[in-house]
Amino acid sequence: LQKHVKKCWGSEIMAAANDAKDTNEARKKIVGEYLRDGTITTSFECKGKGKVSYSHWQHTRTKTHAEIVRWVAESLRPFKIVADRGFQLLMKMGRLEHYILSPSTVSRDIKLVFARTCQQIAKMLQDYSGKVSFMTDAWTSPNH
Repeated sequence: LQKHVKKCWGSEIMAAANDAKDTNEARKKIVGEYLRDGTITTSFECKGKGKVSYSHWQHTRTKTHAEIVRWVAESLRPFKIVADRGFQLLMKMGRLEHYILSPSTVSRDIKLVFARTCQQIAKMLQDYSGKVSFMTDAWTSPNH
C-alpha cells in the first residue's frame, strides 16, 4: 500500500501519513487537505499520469450548447434529436434544470459553424501556393 501511495500521491503525502498518530488524524489532516476541492479528478489523478479528462461537474450552458452542436454535426444526427423524449430524459436525469437546445437553434448553429469553416478553408486554400487534389467520400455520401 505504501508503494501505491508514494507512486500515486507522492512522497510528501506518504511521509505525512506515516507521521499521523492514527487513521482518524490521517483522514482529517491529510486526505481532507489533499481532497479539499472535492472534484473526482483530484481523487483519482496520479502524479505524472497526465491530465484527467472527465469530471462530475455539470457543463455550463455555453459548453452544453457547443457540445450538442458538435455531437449532432459530427455524428450526422438529425436536428430534431434534441427534442426527443429519450434524449431529454438522459440529459436531465438528476438535473431537471439542465439546459437543452431547441432543434432550430441546433440547425442555425450548425449552419453558422459550416459557414465559418468554409471561410477558414477558403482562406487556407488561397494562401496555399502548391497544388491541391480533391476527392469525394463515397461511403458517407447519401447517393452511393
